[in-house]
Amino acid sequence: MSVQQALVDRLEVTAPWGFHSTSGPEIRFILMLRGSAVLETKSLSQPLSLRGGDLFILFGGDYSLANEASSQRVHCEALVFTRIGSVIQFGGGGVPTTLAAGRFVIDQVKAGPILKVLPASIHLQLDQKRTHSFQSVMELISLETEHPGLASEEMINRLCEMLFIHAIRAYTQDLTQNQGGWLAGISDGQLGQVIQLLHAHLHKNWTVDSMAASAGMSRSAFAARFKLIVGQSPLEYLTQWRIHRASVLIRKTDSNIGKIAKGVGYASESAFTKVFKKVMQTTPSEFRRAATEG
Repeated sequence: MSVQQALVDRLEVTAPWGFHSTSGPEIRFILMLRGSAVLETKSLSQPLSLRGGDLFILFGGDYSLANEASSQRVHCEALVFTRIGSVIQFGGGGVPTTLAAGRFVIDQVKAGPILKVLPASIHLQLDQKRTHSFQSVMELISLETEHPGLASEEMINRLCEMLFIHAIRAYTQDLTQNQGGWLAGISDGQLGQVIQLLHAHLHKNWTVDSMAASAGMSRSAFAARFKLIVGQSPLEYLTQWRIHRASVLIRKTDSNIGKIAKGVGYASESAFTKVFKKVMQTTPSEFRRAATEG
């Protein structure tokens, strides 16, 4: 995912309080440290109550947060001028609430497959089962915003990346077949291992038979289950992932197209170019040129 830039503010607010944030290219999150709040966004049909320990991640759209639905809200940009270090304090002097409000930018090309299958937002509640490491990341974010230290910006970047990964792990535990996608596939007891093998060894000459053998299933049972859970046939999925990986390499490295083609499983540059153009609607060379000019 490659978090490129992250910013986290610690808000120490007292009722009544409220603010709203407009959408941008960043992924934004709210980590409730103490107290409670009401969150509203277009992706939710009704206001969402947050309490201490809750985590809310938003992948797009505006949102507002307040101590209660009737409270007035100011734009978050107005709060920047009240920041002392990484701490913002405001409100009416009533019941206190502490939260971490953050945003971070990730590499949109590398993260494309994950962003396509995630919902508009993720809400993880305090009473949901969490790993010790997940809880530790949340605590470290709280400490880093309260007492910034040497290389604090770099620390925040890495913590945001870890927070995002742990949140996705927790989200996948509740995925159903109806939601589908490759996240559901990689979390599936029968398909997960072979999908990880595909990702790690794109250069291999994969067939449906060899995939089924890696999964310990018959060809027909494997193909049917893969289609049901992931929503694509095994070979369609393999092609999609090969082209995604190739597009990252074309954009991020100086390797020649032929070498990249072999690295993702194509015997010739011409065969790779044909598939790449069908999927991406442009040739590998044109894609690299556009990325360089951009």
